[in-house]
Amino acid sequence: MTPRTLQHIRHLQRRTGHGAAERGYILLFALGLMAVVTTVVLGVSVSLRLDAQLLAREKEALQEGYVLQSAAAYTALQLGVASAVAGTNPPLPEEVRRNWPLWRLPEPGAPPAAAPGTAPSSRGTAAAAAAGTTPTARYEATLGRQPFTAELQDASGLPDANDLTAQEWERLFALLGTAPERARELALLTMEFKNRVMDARGTTGFSSMRELTDWNEIPRSLVRGGTTQVPVGLQDLLVVGTKNRKVRLDTTPVVLLRTLGNLTDDHLQRLATMRRSGTPITAALAQQWTAGTGLIAADMAGPPTAAKARLRLGGPRPTGATLVATLVQQGGKYSVVDSVVDVSAR
Repeated sequence: MTPRTLQHIRHLQRRTGHGAAERGYILLFALGLMAVVTTVVLGVSVSLRLDAQLLAREKEALQEGYVLQSAAAYTALQLGVASAVAGTNPPLPEEVRRNWPLWRLPEPGAPPAAAPGTAPSSRGTAAAAAAGTTPTARYEATLGRQPFTAELQDASGLPDANDLTAQEWERLFALLGTAPERARELALLTMEFKNRVMDARGTTGFSSMRELTDWNEIPRSLVRGGTTQVPVGLQDLLVVGTKNRKVRLDTTPVVLLRTLGNLTDDHLQRLATMRRSGTPITAALAQQWTAGTGLIAADMAGPPTAAKARLRLGGPRPTGATLVATLVQQGGKYSVVDSVVDVSAR
């Protein structure tokens, strides 16, 4: 083999080696680019799936909200129908009334009446048990294809949060277990918050209990209750939109009576005796008991002026969202003045 031939072979080998190296670099670049593209596509795909799930949940929550608002209006209509039937003159025949399943608020002191197949929510049961004398009536209905349950309570003896003074807020926070200094601070902050709402909206105060329950300054335990120290929270003690300060001696929780009035141990003992007796508390007896306390007694013989409805989606064992609606009665007709979604009931 001549020197020229050997030189040509070496030259070809060098060219072949450089070409293989170049092809290797190109392959590595292509693999890296594919990895980047795959990662980006996978990330976008996961993000889109998460967005779709969140959108579906938001859509479901929105639909539940509309159904619950409709359930509140339906409940107001049913209570209005029952009020109209009760006021008919002459009364409807007993046979007609017996076959007409009217929705009525329970009589004070009556035992809780569960509609067939219904199961009361734990929060509704806890609130009624802690209040001691506020019975609950439960009904079932269906809107379209969506069943729901309604737990009704007489709210005639619950005060409007907008009518509480700074001193009463302080007393209420203290009675719910807050330290005196912190109770005073919370009361002042609450009044400042109310004034800011009034200035911003030109209203007389809070437009919904949601504004109080969502406010971060008030501890969640005071809002929700359900604990040993705070069995009943603010969401079960106060309402918004009723403009009420009157109390009912048969249903108003003792913590509210002590908040709104100047009570002695003798007052509390006499009240406990009256409630345990099971006999109706007359207007004369209520006026006698409230004399000198600063409390205003509601008409014990009159019809309810307000109601609270705990509405929950689902059938005999409801598991969906819960809406707490406040209804006011005027002229025998009920209307919804406030509604708050109770997320703690989920």
